[in-house]
Amino acid sequence: MDLLSRFGSTISNKSKDVAKKAKELAEISNLNSQIDLQEEIIDKLCLEIGKTVYEKRDLFPDSALAEKYTAVTNAYAEIARLRSAIITAKGAKQCPGCGIEVALGNAFCPGCGTAVPAPEPYVENIVIPPDSVIYYPDTSDDP
Repeated sequence: MDLLSRFGSTISNKSKDVAKKAKELAEISNLNSQIDLQEEIIDKLCLEIGKTVYEKRDLFPDSALAEKYTAVTNAYAEIARLRSAIITAKGAKQCPGCGIEVALGNAFCPGCGTAVPAPEPYVENIVIPPDSVIYYPDTSDDP
């Protein structure tokens, strides 16, 4: 019976150790989740601070940030160009007032009422080599 008693005691102690370890791991996991949440809050706030600083860059010029300001401005310009290209690819035009997509047949923007001119026809820029011969057809009525 002594052997069974020791065996039972060993199993009981190991079970307690496993339970204690599981509790520690659960607590550590909970704490790590709380840390992750706080880091997400910091990231969001830093992003908001950065946007605010960028938007007020003219009020508080900072030579150390000038290059980053320019990079952000260029990225915004590229986004606008790409959005315009998407509208053109869809066969529509873009309102010069509010920037929304306007059907080609509309003379005015349905969003803001701004007159929307017809898009310029695309003309490919062809480079003619200087030694080329250009043929001009005779359009005179004389035979």
